[in-house]
This record gives sequence, C-alpha cells and structure tokens, in this order.
Amino acid sequence: MFAQTSFYIRGQLGKLPAPAVVYLGYSVDGEAVYDSAYVENGFFKIMQYVPYPVNALLMVSRNGEPVNFFSSKNIAHLYIEPGANIWLTSDEDISNFEATGSKTQDEYLVYQTHMAEINAKIEALTTESSNTMFSDVSTQGIAAKRNYMERFRAAMDERKVKMKEFIQQNPEMYISIDILEEYAGAFIDYADVEPLYRVLSDRTKKTIRGKAFQKKLLESKQAAVGTEAPDFTQKDPDGNKVTLSSFKGKFVLLNFWGSWNSASRIENQELKQIMKAYDNKKIVVINVGLEARREQWTNALSEDRLTGYNVSDIKFMKNEVAVLYKISAVPQNVLIDDTGKIIGRNLKGKQLEEKLDSVIGKK
Repeated sequence: MFAQTSFYIRGQLGKLPAPAVVYLGYSVDGEAVYDSAYVENGFFKIMQYVPYPVNALLMVSRNGEPVNFFSSKNIAHLYIEPGANIWLTSDEDISNFEATGSKTQDEYLVYQTHMAEINAKIEALTTESSNTMFSDVSTQGIAAKRNYMERFRAAMDERKVKMKEFIQQNPEMYISIDILEEYAGAFIDYADVEPLYRVLSDRTKKTIRGKAFQKKLLESKQAAVGTEAPDFTQKDPDGNKVTLSSFKGKFVLLNFWGSWNSASRIENQELKQIMKAYDNKKIVVINVGLEARREQWTNALSEDRLTGYNVSDIKFMKNEVAVLYKISAVPQNVLIDDTGKIIGRNLKGKQLEEKLDSVIGKK
C-alpha cells in the first residue's frame, strides 16, 4: 500500500544553511499529517504517504524552531499526490518556488492563472478591511461598512462565477473536485451545486474525494430551499424556550452567528439596519449563537443589541439548531416563509432586502 501511495519531495532552497528546517503539513480525511526535514546547503528531501491528491503547506524555519503555519510568510502551497516524485526549487524564500513532478500541481497553476485577476481584487478589499472604518459606530461609519460589505460580496460572487467557469471548462481535471468543494462552501445549495457535480468526469467522481463529496451533496437536500424548515426549541439567556413553530404565520430569519467571529459581528450591525424597514408583526429574527462560553455570548449580546430573539445551547459548532440546518460555519442565515417553508439561504445585504421586499414589503 505504501509503495502505491508514497510521494517524494526533493528540493533546493538557494544555499540556505543549517539549522534550517522545512515543515510539511496537510490533511487526509480530516486528519492532520505533519513531517519535517533538515536543510543542508539548501537541499532537503521528504517522503510521506497520501491516498489521493491534496494541497499541502511547506514552510521554512531558518533557525529550525517550529513556527505557526497560519502566520508564517515563508510558505508554499503545493499539491502532492500518490506516486509523485517532485523536484522543487526556490531561493531561500520557499514562497517563490517552482515545482515539477505533480500533475495536480500543474492543474493548480492553470487554475491560479484563471483566478488571478479576481483574487487580486479580493486581496485589495481584504487589506482595506483592516482600516479604522470598522471601529466607527457612527451613522456614517455604519454606512461605510455596508458599502464595503456590498463591494466585498460582489467580488466574492464574481469569484464564484470564475470558479464555476473553471469547473465547467475542465471537468476532467482532478482539481475540479477540490474547487467544487470550495465553491459549495459551508452550506451546499443542492440546486446550484448538483448540476456542477454532474459535469465532472466519471473518473473524478469515482475518486475517494468524488465519492465523499457526493455523499455530502445528497445530505444537503435536508433543509434545502423549498423544504419544510425543521422545528426546534432552544433557550434564550434567561432560560425561556423559543420554538420555531410558535411563529407559524410569520416569516422567520434564522441568523447563525458567533460572538468570536468578526464577520458575524459586522453582519449583525448590518442586519439591525436592514430589519428596521420591516414590520416585526410579519417577520421575526432568531439569532442562533454558536457559542462555547455563556459569558462571552451574553457580553456580545449586550454590545450588539441584536434585533429579535437570541438563543444558544452553548455547544459551539455542534449547536443542535446548526446541525439541523447543516450549518458548519458563520455567519449564515436561513429565511423561512409564513407556512414554515425555507425560501432562502445566505441572503445578505441588498440581496436580503430585495427578497424581503418581494415577499412581505416594507412598513
């Protein structure tokens, strides 16, 4: 088995001297795999095992001490695959690498070229988000945040269009299953994603990753748009029970958020502004907190002063309502109509306003 699934990485990083170390990290079926190799006069080699192609991280520590994969800049993204014999060259900064010997890496470079323009736009917007605008809670500050969020969402929508194009144009590439999984995101919109899965080549569908994604795709039919919203009861901060079915006859927006998540906190403020335009006799908001600590949750509630009802079972990402609605990341939302049917998922900003205008109208 090892002979079939082993891969080799040999490389030269300029004339990088000892005690430098190259660290390797990747994930297989949710399990993290790590390895490392000493650098001698710029050269290193690593042999490991992988059952299917995965995107690995290679990182260099000049002094040999372990460093954080998520904060280091001297880092490379490299597709490894069973049987690969990869030759990697770079200067002493591994992020400048070139590599041969991995077919999936060659596909990844084609994809990177396809996405280069939109990725640059998103990177610029991400840099913009770090300015002081986000600490401004004045009317002007909130308006600036909304403007920024609309521009950011538009760019992310443009990115998804480019991803969809790539999958449709390259159904035979193995990497298309990885791109499809990223395109689908934390919640799979079955009606949107299933046709893209069908486009993939039979060879890709029959891979380990292809079969695993098909299983997730079929599971996503639960709580999809057009289905009955699963009922639930959860408690508010005072211990009072809040039950979804008690709001039958009203529209309900389930807002899944986390006090620990900055994007959630920004969207909470935007949601408050949006909901002012709608009659609370026609629509209610239930804010479902994916929280691990009660105190952290209640402090955030005091700060954000959310519209509607607030519930949490303090089970973090295993919140029972989140599990029911297939929520594995925040912020997300689900819009339920007055008959109890799901009519929208992850509608944000103007998109949410347009949907609400069409089904209930403004005050």
